Amino acid sequence: MYRKFKYCTRTALLSFLYIAVSQSVSWGYLSRQEAFAQSFDMVWSTVQESHWDETFGGRDWEAIGNTYRPRLKKARDRTQLVVLLQSMLNELELSHYRILSNYNEVEDNYPRGGYTGLELKYVEGRAYVVRVAPGSPAEEAGIKVGWRLKSIHRRSIKSLVKSYSRKQLPDKIKSFYIQRHLNEVIQGGTVKRIRTDWYPPEKRALKIYMMPTADSRQLSDSVGHLPSQCIEFEQRYLENDILYMRFNYFVPNLMSDIRASIEQASEQAQGIIIDLRSNLGGLTVMATGISGLLVDEPTNLGKLNLKKGHMTYQGYPQRKRFSGPVAVLIDGSSASTSEMFAAGLQEAGRARVFGESSLGQSLPSLFKKLPSGDLFQYAVGDYHTPEGYRIEKNGVVPDEVLVPSFDQLEQRVDLPVTEALQWMERQWMEDEDAS
Repeated sequence: MYRKFKYCTRTALLSFLYIAVSQSVSWGYLSRQEAFAQSFDMVWSTVQESHWDETFGGRDWEAIGNTYRPRLKKARDRTQLVVLLQSMLNELELSHYRILSNYNEVEDNYPRGGYTGLELKYVEGRAYVVRVAPGSPAEEAGIKVGWRLKSIHRRSIKSLVKSYSRKQLPDKIKSFYIQRHLNEVIQGGTVKRIRTDWYPPEKRALKIYMMPTADSRQLSDSVGHLPSQCIEFEQRYLENDILYMRFNYFVPNLMSDIRASIEQASEQAQGIIIDLRSNLGGLTVMATGISGLLVDEPTNLGKLNLKKGHMTYQGYPQRKRFSGPVAVLIDGSSASTSEMFAAGLQEAGRARVFGESSLGQSLPSLFKKLPSGDLFQYAVGDYHTPEGYRIEKNGVVPDEVLVPSFDQLEQRVDLPVTEALQWMERQWMEDEDAS
């Protein structure tokens, strides 16, 4: 039972080198036992050969392999193999070491594959609507930004996240998984209505049924073995000719839109807000390319320490570049390339960062196809900012840490955007005083 990968892969936190290569080998017919054994050996040896730290962070990788290899005999299907391999990789306690499987079973019985157009933010046990896509089933049902979710299919938020709440994970990682899970479940499937119960601000609780549609968002082009992603791009001008721009992945499909927006802003905008909240990353080369549209001189965005040598990420000024104030928004779901981009411009003094500390998963990675049919994502280097700060596990700390309150969420106050606008206004006043 080998299902195709779903287009919107939910488990991958993306990050690549300048050339996103995937390595693959052609296999003839293999028995299940042979495929599992070869998959195990490929995972273990790849880590052994590519890990940049010979001490593996103080862990004995050979002993770890010897501990897990005998357990292969008990792996009776691909699901059990994935659990085994992932458990071994978890011993490294690093991001971007994952087994991505189209054979994984979700932890609940709720249908997937639909689209309601809702985006939820999870804050201290509550889930609020922070975005409603235009023309989506959620908008047609009358759901608004600021509404608090009470339940899905009569299951409370507490019940929906119970299994994640029990896991032994850092609070930041746990909140990320909970928010991602709620946003998956709220999309529903395409063959059954989804019942939702809400607490609108200053109103009685409402029960709303929605019929999710098939997800019609644009798909990114596949890179190597990486499945396509559902991508989003949004731009609009706010007060005082401030360009607001949001995108959810660093993928080539969006580069022309991003470039056109910034080049246009160079002629008419007074400032740019780049919203990377819930942006899971993507091609590292795009971060350097976008930074080149924002800097007036070569700018170092950080260094990647490899097993042999290192690689420096550099942004070079481009002809049509924007020289006004730049604000970058991040939160606990900003990861990988988003973190590198935000931290690099922050340390260079080119952008001011607003929001919540990022996820702290910033290791560039590659992919391999395993004989089992699964994908293996593995990190190939350790990223540090130009000043030597390690984002992995620590995250990017904003210049202005802003955690929205319940009241602000209900009143639809986008705190990071509001504060970024006020900061830009102060910048203009200071420039006028200086002149």
